[in-house]
Amino acid sequence: MAASLMKILDDLETRLERTQAELEALREENQRLKQQLALQDAQAKSVPSSKTATTSEMHSLEAPEQSAPSEQNAPEEQASPEPAGSPPVAEPLVAEPLVAEAVSETAPATGPAPSPHALLNQWYERYPKAFFKGHTKPLKVGIHQELAEREEWPNKLIRRALANYVNLPRYIKAVREGAERVDLDGQPAGKVDKQAALHAAEKRGDKKSNEQTKKAPPKPTPVAPKPRQVAVKQAGNEKSESHKPLSMEDKLLDLQQKFKAR
Repeated sequence: MAASLMKILDDLETRLERTQAELEALREENQRLKQQLALQDAQAKSVPSSKTATTSEMHSLEAPEQSAPSEQNAPEEQASPEPAGSPPVAEPLVAEPLVAEAVSETAPATGPAPSPHALLNQWYERYPKAFFKGHTKPLKVGIHQELAEREEWPNKLIRRALANYVNLPRYIKAVREGAERVDLDGQPAGKVDKQAALHAAEKRGDKKSNEQTKKAPPKPTPVAPKPRQVAVKQAGNEKSESHKPLSMEDKLLDLQQKFKAR
């Protein structure tokens, strides 16, 4: 149930990011169209003034032709040259569909986002020199930044997939002091320092001294008998001796002592 809720939240975050990107692209396209419309209005206003300038140039060219009739036999191209500087006719611009352009340029179709476990399985195939299913090597410090540059998924999804890998028992076992780290291309990228090795040891539960003390239970100390219990026991022994039956000799001696006393 928790995994499905996390997947739904990831999908919603991905859709929200795409929607925001589309809105930003639509705003930029709207601004660009406004600038084009303003440029067209300015060109339309400048067309009448250019027409009046062309008419005045044509009148000035016709005056020399009337004063020099011999020039009328010249070719028409020399007698009536085309007016220079005539403005080109502006072609109307057609606005393209905004939504289709925004989706195609800013938000290419990438499909639904995978789960962290599925993304990790993709990394096993995409980066076989960095992510291992068997003998594992420690990753470069800051490998998340390289993954964010190469992957198209959100940073949150990348962090979860990376956490699934670095918390594996085989990866924690590989993080030893002095072990060589690798980047996404399998190139050496530093070594494991003492602090990282201690942190990995804590995750492994590699504390032999504590385990030995837990395994060896303390020896029980002998309990001395209490004085009151000893006194009660001695009194009980004396009572048991006084209640013993007397022999015949003891009885005769007792009677003799009584007669002598009289």
